Amino acid sequence: MAVLSPVMSYIVDKQVGFPIPSEKEKINKVLKRYRYILSQNPKRADAPELMFGIADLLVGRSEQGDYKEAKRIFDQILERHIPDSLRARTLIGKAELMIGSPEAFDEAISLCEKARKLLGNDMSDFFAAKTFAVEAELRLARKNKGDWDKALKLLDHVIRAKNAHWYFKGRAFLTKTEIKLYQTPKDTNNPLRFAEAALKELKPRSDDYFTYKGKTLKAEVLIRRAKRGDFDRAEKLLESVISMPFDYQDLIFRAKLDMADIVKQPKATKLVKEVLETEGLDPYLMDKARIVEIALAERRKQNK
Repeated sequence: MAVLSPVMSYIVDKQVGFPIPSEKEKINKVLKRYRYILSQNPKRADAPELMFGIADLLVGRSEQGDYKEAKRIFDQILERHIPDSLRARTLIGKAELMIGSPEAFDEAISLCEKARKLLGNDMSDFFAAKTFAVEAELRLARKNKGDWDKALKLLDHVIRAKNAHWYFKGRAFLTKTEIKLYQTPKDTNNPLRFAEAALKELKPRSDDYFTYKGKTLKAEVLIRRAKRGDFDRAEKLLESVISMPFDYQDLIFRAKLDMADIVKQPKATKLVKEVLETEGLDPYLMDKARIVEIALAERRKQNK
């Protein structure tokens, strides 16, 4: 599950019961209450804030269809006359949900910039810090000329701020790891340091998507460094990603392809085959799978 905003996290944490309910059960309880309150009077003065709370809870819960519903609610909020602070929070919430949609990168980056203009650069503000981290992630994925350099400036703003929220500091270290891993392929010391710093920041969220991404990136750095024991350390990290009890399929498939690079046959070929046989795979992962498949074929020829 994604991290909730501070206000919603506080409200969810106030939910008690016996036996102690799970985080998802507590979120569902608050969701039910907010939806009921809103259904009784949709035109109440605080309706947009209640709507934002529902969207925030949906993103935090991360069940199938939750992101789509959250985006629809964000759009409804933006159609209303609302305070700038709520508009900014809604803009950055919507932008984050667009990270997986390449056709929407330009719009999403624009939303981040608009939100930051309203919120300012105070890193102690949860949502202001979020604008920096999310825009950097979007620029990492878009890869237009100058995007990565701009992303690094945004990331450093979060990383250097002592009062930045730990969750976005962790995400900032992760994005910096990924950029540096491909910008300076011969340098593995700095990416490894960044990956470890990210995992340290994200330690309170062991079940979070970005924690597993941190493990995947750390493994990729170790594989590239290839010092004694690095492959064994990488394999353990990748195993934990592949066997995780969450449906973060992009990370699971990425970990399988990384592992195929370092394990022996027939396991390597089996891992690649599992990825290639998956429908609707991200083009990046499909390309990577084909590259690994070719590399394995070359390795087999050399071993004959």
